Amino acid sequence: MLPCLYITMKLHTNLLCLFATLLASTSLIAQNNDNYIYWSANRKLTAADFAIKTSDGKAGTIAAQYYFSYEVNSFDFMTKNFNKKVHNCIIRSASWIDTTYDVKASLRYQQTLFDLAEVYARHFRQDLKENRKKLAKGTEFVKELSTKAMTDFAKREVDYVSETQFGTNPVMQERWEGVIKMELDALKDFAANDERQR
Repeated sequence: MLPCLYITMKLHTNLLCLFATLLASTSLIAQNNDNYIYWSANRKLTAADFAIKTSDGKAGTIAAQYYFSYEVNSFDFMTKNFNKKVHNCIIRSASWIDTTYDVKASLRYQQTLFDLAEVYARHFRQDLKENRKKLAKGTEFVKELSTKAMTDFAKREVDYVSETQFGTNPVMQERWEGVIKMELDALKDFAANDERQR
């Protein structure tokens, strides 16, 4: 009878330790997610989204670190919708804003880039859907699709920055905003799901 009691107590202790570990892991994940601003059609960037504040103008007026994260495995070959599996986000701790410059103009410029990044996140989701059967053989090609999406975004970013002069040319800025909106609308079937967005 005593050995049974010992085993039961040991089992309860192990379960308690497991529960505590899971709770701590969940808390850590929740804290880490606070470092990411997920793209959402319903939420625009604010100065608070940029963890680094500058005031000397030496680093530029604003910059954001973009990141496409994805959660894809071999079993997703049966998935028909990858909208919840690919995320377009900004890393707060690696992004800065000069609070002594025209903050409104800086945020408009960076929001346009964030929207442009979402265009390529949608292309990534679309490519995953079209190539989902390849997942049965492994996920290595997903890295290639992610790299392609980020590369295409970076090339387009150069065009945007050049044509709008960092968002300071009002005519070109409006033109780019219109083009990006049309592209987002054309790819609406691959839009991010707002349940995960903040």
